[in-house]
Amino acid sequence: MKWTVQIGRILGIPIKLHITFLIILFLFIYYFAAISFKVGGMVLGFNALDTSFDLKLLYSTIASILFFSTILLHELSHSYIAKSNGIKIQSITLYVFGGVAQMEEIPRDPKIELKMTAAGPGISLFIGIVAYMLYDFLGPVHLEGVDFYFGELSPNIMQMNPLNALLITLGIISFYNIFLGIFNLLPAFPMDGGRILRALLAMWLPYLEATRTAVAIGKTFALLMGLIGLMANPVNPFLILIAFFVYFGAQGEERETYFAVSLEGIKVSDVMTPTPNVVYIPPDWTISQLVEVMFRFKHMGYPVQEDLSGPPLGIITFHDVRNVPKEMHDKVRVKEVMSKDIISVEPDINAYHALQIIARNQIGRLLVIQDNTIKGIITMKDIMRKMEFMNMYPNSQ
Repeated sequence: MKWTVQIGRILGIPIKLHITFLIILFLFIYYFAAISFKVGGMVLGFNALDTSFDLKLLYSTIASILFFSTILLHELSHSYIAKSNGIKIQSITLYVFGGVAQMEEIPRDPKIELKMTAAGPGISLFIGIVAYMLYDFLGPVHLEGVDFYFGELSPNIMQMNPLNALLITLGIISFYNIFLGIFNLLPAFPMDGGRILRALLAMWLPYLEATRTAVAIGKTFALLMGLIGLMANPVNPFLILIAFFVYFGAQGEERETYFAVSLEGIKVSDVMTPTPNVVYIPPDWTISQLVEVMFRFKHMGYPVQEDLSGPPLGIITFHDVRNVPKEMHDKVRVKEVMSKDIISVEPDINAYHALQIIARNQIGRLLVIQDNTIKGIITMKDIMRKMEFMNMYPNSQ
C-alpha cells in the first residue's frame, strides 16, 4: 500500500502528503467547527458562530488548510536555507505530527545546521505574531451575550458576519503557529530545538558525540515530561504521549546520524554487487523456473530483462510469487506478475541515500541504473556489511 502521495513541487522540491496527515487534517476541520474557546483575547473555533454547522465546517476547512500551509512554510524555510548552502532536499512529507524535509545528507557544518534549523521555528513565530497583529488591528470578535463554561464559549452567541469568521481564522493561525514555534524550540529530538542544541554542541565536540549528548538530554527531558504526566492529578495522557514521541524520536535521530556518519564518503558503486554478478530473470520464464532460481540463490527479488545488457523491464519478488496459486506456476509468466514500478538509484550517489530509500519504501534491495542500463544491485545487507567493515577498519574504504 502506498502511504504517501505527491501533490506538487515548490522550489523544485517534491511535496508529499502521508495518509496520517490527511487523517489529522480532517480531525482539525471537525475540531475547529465543533469547538469555541478563548485564549489571550482571541476566539478560537467556529462553533460559537450563529450559523449552520455546514457553514462552520466550510470556515473550518479554510482555516485548517491555511494553518497546515504554514506548517509547509515551516519546512520550506528549512529547505530554502539547506539548498542555499548546497544541501540537496529530496522531498518534503507532511505527517500527522508535522512535516519532515528529507535531506540527501546531514549538514556537518554546525553553523549551517544552526541557521537551517532555526529558520523553521523562526518562520512559525513570525507568522503567528503577524496574524496576531492583524487580529488585534481588525478585532475584537463581536460577541453577543457571552457565557463561559470552563474557558469554553457557549454556542450560538456570536454574530455571524465575514469579519468574525476572518478573525477566528487569524486567531487559529496565530495561536497554533506561536505554539508550534515554541514547542519546536524544546531542546530534544526530533524537534528543531534538539538540532539547534546539537549544532551548538558540535562547535566544540565531534559531530557524533554532539548528537549523542543532545540525544541524552532529549531523552532525559522526555522522561521528566512523562513523569510529570503520570504524577499529575488526573494523569495527563497528552504529556505522556509527547514524552513517548520525544524519546523514540531521539533514538531515531541517533541511529540516523550514526548511519550518516559511518557511510560518509561511501558511494553506491562501492557497496553494490556489480552487473556481471547480478542474477536476472527473463520475462518469458514461468514462475516455476523463477522459484528454482530463488531456491538456488536465496535472493527474494530479481531484475527482469531480456539479457544482461538489455534495459530493465521490471522487478520480480517473492511477494509476487506468493500471489500466484501453486497450480498455476507452470503457466503464468514472469512478465505477467512482475512490478514495472522500478525503484532505483545511480551508482554515484551516497550509500546513505540508498539506505534511506530502502527504509522509506520498505524493500530489501535497489537496482542501480545508469543510462537505462543495470549497473548492479544494492541491498540493506550490503550496506550494513560495509558499515561493519568501516567500523572495524576506520582507516580503510
